Amino acid sequence: MSVPRGLKLVVAGVLLALLALGVDWQALPEQVARLDWRFAAVALVAIVLEMVVNASKWSWALRLHDLTFPWGYLFRIGCFGYFFNNFLPSAIGGDVYRVYRTMKPGVARSRAVSAVLVERLVGFGVMLAIGAAGALWLARTSELARWYLWSAAAIALGGLLALAVLALWRTGPLRALLARVTWLEPVRDNLRRIRRPGREWLGLLAYSCMFQALVLVVICCAFAAVGDAISLPAAALVTAAAGVASVLPISVSGLGVVEGSIVGTAVAVGVGYDAALLAAVVVRLLSLLVGAGCGLLYLVEGGREPRPPSPEMAS
Repeated sequence: MSVPRGLKLVVAGVLLALLALGVDWQALPEQVARLDWRFAAVALVAIVLEMVVNASKWSWALRLHDLTFPWGYLFRIGCFGYFFNNFLPSAIGGDVYRVYRTMKPGVARSRAVSAVLVERLVGFGVMLAIGAAGALWLARTSELARWYLWSAAAIALGGLLALAVLALWRTGPLRALLARVTWLEPVRDNLRRIRRPGREWLGLLAYSCMFQALVLVVICCAFAAVGDAISLPAAALVTAAAGVASVLPISVSGLGVVEGSIVGTAVAVGVGYDAALLAAVVVRLLSLLVGAGCGLLYLVEGGREPRPPSPEMAS
């Protein structure tokens, strides 16, 4: 069940108001004046590079499903999707657009859907794993880090149970029963494709790790810009918290939710409240700046961009 847009706006407003209550408004102008825009510039470049890497990891996810598209095409579509994610009421908008632009006549639509889902899930898993590494480093001194490790262990156990169900589906009596359910055929077809070992998985994992490394750069630079640098393990934990918060469809583009997760996690690992909130604002503003650039590109060529040639089918 989707959350109404009006309610998302209310949630975003309430969360932002709560965050504002803890700000020392008298000291804020001085802290803003001390911003080191050199670190902010590095973070901006890292966000742009994220989009470059994202096109490559999406390309490998598509290849897993026997779909190939020109890299430049995927980069532009990913750029447009980034604009939608930052300026539409839900982060789902960009993914829906990406699926739409990779669906072709004569090719099962479920393959484009599955490619985006697989890319998202692999990226989410890599993010959680990096966050777990940071939490493990901080576990002796941080209650939040210990809580994260327990949560990550529960998620990993759930994933193993899901794999066990898939194995039972493939070899056990459940397979014959589910084979009679015709509407599951697209799911079965995509599972057959992604179960095949191949370099596509290596490419997807490599670019997912590269993408998350750039996210870490953005977080580290944002805190360095406000004069309260954090350690790499702490940045990994902050990144994981923000990533989890970003998928919650309760606010407009994660507004307030992502900032709250960054602030709460950073404060838990020893960062001052005002510095943490200002770093979260820097991340948001840089994302909006890049998103606006993507929107300008969309206005310039989105309406006249030709559809790519039919994707090559792997033999």
